[in-house]
Amino acid sequence: MYAIYPNVGDYQCKSSLSRRDAVLINRLRIGHTRLAHSYLSSGDDQPVCSACHPLLTDTVKHFLVECVNVSAIRSRYFIASSVKDVFESVNAQSVIDFIKEINFYHEL
Repeated sequence: MYAIYPNVGDYQCKSSLSRRDAVLINRLRIGHTRLAHSYLSSGDDQPVCSACHPLLTDTVKHFLVECVNVSAIRSRYFIASSVKDVFESVNAQSVIDFIKEINFYHEL
C-alpha cells in the first residue's frame, strides 16, 4: 500500500460506490484479498495464473496491470502501467466493472 499512498489518510473513497464496492476497492488498494491470501490459511499451494503461469506473489497487481489473459478486457475499462496509476487515475467504478467482467468480484 505504501507504493500507492505513502501518507496515511490521503485516500477518500467515492461515496457513489455501494458499501460492498467500497470495501472491494479498499481491499484491492492494500492488496489483501481472498484471492491473493486464501492459500495461506487453507494450506493450498500458492496460486498460479492459468494464462501466464507465474506464481502470483502479488495477485492484485497481476490482474490489474500485468496479466495478458485479461488485457483486452482491461483495456476497455482502463489503461495503467502500475497499481498506483490504477488508483490515482482510474474511476473506481471502472475498476469494479472490470473485476466483475473477469469474474473475480466474488473472489475478492
